Amino acid sequence: MTAFLIITAIVVGVIALMNLVKAKPREKPKSIMDTLNENPSYQEMKGLFDAMQKLNEEGTEHDIMPDGYGEFGLDITNPIPVNTVMGSIAYLGRIRTMDGIKVQYERVGSSSAPNIDQIIDEYEIFVKGQKVANLFICPYNKKNSERPPMGFKISPLP
Repeated sequence: MTAFLIITAIVVGVIALMNLVKAKPREKPKSIMDTLNENPSYQEMKGLFDAMQKLNEEGTEHDIMPDGYGEFGLDITNPIPVNTVMGSIAYLGRIRTMDGIKVQYERVGSSSAPNIDQIIDEYEIFVKGQKVANLFICPYNKKNSERPPMGFKISPLP
C-alpha cells in the first residue's frame, strides 16, 4: 500500500509539473532584427534610408545614365549611377587601377549638369597619394553600376 501511495504521489507531482510547464508560454528568443528595431538610432537611419530609396524610384536601373554624354564617370554630364550615398561608397570601394591597385577617394562636393535631373557628387581619386582623376557619381538610382570608368576596373564582389 505504501508503494502505491508513493507512486500515486509521484504521478500526481509529474502531472502537476507538466501542467505548470505547459501553462507557461515560452518566450521567443530575440533576433538581431528585433534588437535593432528597438534601437532609436537604427530606426532613424532606416527612416533616412527608406526616404532615399523613394527618391531613387525614378532613377535608372542601367549601368549608365540614359541621358549621359561625355566620358563615363569622368565628365559631369555622364555620371556613374549608384543607389544611395552608401552605394557610392560601395562602388568607390571596388574601383581599382588597371594594375589592380585599390584607390582612395575624397568627396569634393555636389553639383549638377544640364542633362541630369538629380544631384551629382564629385570625388577626387588618389593612387598611392597622387591624384589621378575626378569621378562624378549620381546616387539617386535603382542600382549600382557595374561599369568602370575608362582607365579603371571594378573588383568582383566578395
